[in-house]
Amino acid sequence: MEERTDFPQYVMMDLAFRFGFIVQEGTDEQVARYIQLGRRAEQQAATPQLAGLIREYMDRYEAELNDRKTYAGIRGRVTRERMNEVNLYKVEDGKECLIATSKVSRDGWYGFAFQPERKGFYTVGGKENLDRIRLYIKPGDQGEVNFPEDTIVITARNTPENLLLARWETMMIPVRERVDNLKYALFDYRDFFPYFMDFLPQAREFQEKLTFRDETFARLVKQTIDFDLDYYAFRILNALKAGKDTFKPSRPTPADYPAYYETIISRDKLTDASVLEQPYGYDYLQRYTTFALAKEGEKDNLSNRLKWLSDDLLKAEIVLWYAERCRTYENYQKILGEYGSFLTTENHRERMNAVSARLYQGKKGEMAADFTYPDRNGKLVSLSDFRGKVVLVDVWATWCGPCRAEIPHLVKLEKEMEGKDVVFIGVSIDQKKDHRKWLEVLEQEGLSGVQLFAGVSPQIMKDYKFTTIPRFMVFDREGKVVTTKSPRPSSPELKKLLEKLLNSGL
Repeated sequence: MEERTDFPQYVMMDLAFRFGFIVQEGTDEQVARYIQLGRRAEQQAATPQLAGLIREYMDRYEAELNDRKTYAGIRGRVTRERMNEVNLYKVEDGKECLIATSKVSRDGWYGFAFQPERKGFYTVGGKENLDRIRLYIKPGDQGEVNFPEDTIVITARNTPENLLLARWETMMIPVRERVDNLKYALFDYRDFFPYFMDFLPQAREFQEKLTFRDETFARLVKQTIDFDLDYYAFRILNALKAGKDTFKPSRPTPADYPAYYETIISRDKLTDASVLEQPYGYDYLQRYTTFALAKEGEKDNLSNRLKWLSDDLLKAEIVLWYAERCRTYENYQKILGEYGSFLTTENHRERMNAVSARLYQGKKGEMAADFTYPDRNGKLVSLSDFRGKVVLVDVWATWCGPCRAEIPHLVKLEKEMEGKDVVFIGVSIDQKKDHRKWLEVLEQEGLSGVQLFAGVSPQIMKDYKFTTIPRFMVFDREGKVVTTKSPRPSSPELKKLLEKLLNSGL
């Protein structure tokens, strides 16, 4: 039977207006088929106006279909008391990071529509660990997770990956409960160890028999099982006091550990960064290295912890963990100097910069917070490059009137101090789009010295804790702070300060 091509005009109009419902409710295959039908209707339209109208609708529906393939959706019912919202988290560097919060509607529904940055693990649920569940999400996935009282239900309206993952998550619930409920005095290690050892054969049988059409995902789940077992075995060892004058669970001693703990560590175990794909990966690293050092009787320090990790990304996380616990800027600088080579990503640098900004006080006599920016030729230049010289730093911008007003005085001061052991560094905070304008101003104003381009809201402003410009700062030959708010070049006091430093030998 031949397919009809002479579509009546009213049929084509009807197609255009009805496809909106199909796009919203149909499968991808159904939507694609109806769009194809609409394109044929467009070709057979009786008038150019009708063809244009149909084309407009088909273009819109095609775009929506493409969006559907990049978006993921999670929805479900909540019937728990006191659960008024549901959170969605992504996993980043082994930690859960909040993406969005959905308020539960009056009739008990919540929902999320988002574009996953990458396929991998996400978690959805409440604020407590036991109230959240792990999902594997990729672009285009749709899923349903319900939250009845005292449990979490992944319904049949889910991807095959999450239906498989749900089987393991369900098996793990009693294990998680025995650890997460420690603070309520419901369990301790004397309950956990026997249950855990009885559970292990079931877990290993599930792991060995696990099959899936996507072998990569199957390997991920098998690896997840190993990490989960280790993680909860570690957590039971570090039960903490729940609160003031409340129950404190008994802690086991090594003599209490079952046989599983004899095989839980190995120097060649963590050879890649896959544990950071887990929502607890960052915590896992800390617990793993803590247990390893204690078991082997090694001193607890950063160097020894790193020896238990083979992958540089994992080492970076431990370095960051130590840095984030620093109480002084000097200790932070020591860690950065010895182990900074492991910090290779933009995320690493941002986290270290946050530590620097928190710890650095910029007090007189304190070591300067270093900075590195490109000069007018694109070469990276650091403040620390000029150790051994007195340094005047000018933070400015081409759009800043008071900054520009100081330039003639600055140029005059540079000429007066030419040949002396002092360096003038200009740091521009102009926008990237104004880079050419910055170069032109340097030429017009005759600004010599070291001229650096930092861009908007640079780290130098966060470290030295200022928000307005111009800002002039002076550092001595040892790279220590003299002042982070010096007199301006228009004041004779600045020249006196620089000369005093030069004459004092500092």
